Amino acid sequence: MAGFDKKFLVVDDDPVSRMILQRILSEQGYQVIAAKDGTEGWELFQKEAEEISLAIIDWMMPGIDGIELCRRIRGTETPHYVFIIFLSSRGEKKDVVEGLDAGADDYLIKPFDRDELLSRIRVGLRIVGLEQALRKANERLQVLATTDGLTGVLNRRTLLERLGEELERAWRERKPLSLLMLDINRFKRINDTYGHPTGDKVLVEMAERLKSHLRPYDLVDRYGGEEFVVVISGADAEERVAIAERIREMISSDPFPLDHGPLKVTVSNRGGLLSARGL
Repeated sequence: MAGFDKKFLVVDDDPVSRMILQRILSEQGYQVIAAKDGTEGWELFQKEAEEISLAIIDWMMPGIDGIELCRRIRGTETPHYVFIIFLSSRGEKKDVVEGLDAGADDYLIKPFDRDELLSRIRVGLRIVGLEQALRKANERLQVLATTDGLTGVLNRRTLLERLGEELERAWRERKPLSLLMLDINRFKRINDTYGHPTGDKVLVEMAERLKSHLRPYDLVDRYGGEEFVVVISGADAEERVAIAERIREMISSDPFPLDHGPLKVTVSNRGGLLSARGL
């Protein structure tokens, strides 16, 4: 694991022990930040929490001891798991239990063996790596569960959930909420003439244009097939009509770039070019 891109925090009030740890870890290519006691260690952790993946902490220190520092680290919201190794001259079973109960993942007794320390660090980094992989997998699953697989905008189920939240907020804040429904004109003809892959590219381009011309907190949804829904908060009757017209003009004025050449696309609903409804 040499060259690991995250930092290690070493906290030890014994300058000799601290220096030995720094040298061993640096020789393995790890980035090390060191603190002379628990108070400094806590300050460094607060500043560097996003970059620290592993901490080696001595128990007996003035001010904030290792037990308290470990508890504080565990009580901090971090973007990834921090593997904690206690390093202490206290080696009785009750001491090990107390250290692990405080939130440590591993416990080494001084004087430590260099190879054993490095072996346990490698175990810790594997656990950190697995946690990060699991977190990314969960994030991908969350995206798949809430967005349309083709266009990347919200899917219908998520829209209905979010719409309920937006309605509650609009009611609570006494602000208008607008729902715009878009239907791509003659979309079946596009599929029949150019093929479904081209139809898919039209849907993707439609979603991109809608996202780029709306505020980050407005909702864009592929409701089904060639139908899209846009939810806009805070726009009164006149403003929502103007927004709808801008969207219609933005889509129809600039042909969609496709493999066979540019294609003019327009949107409407069953009653007209675009509907804007205040809720």
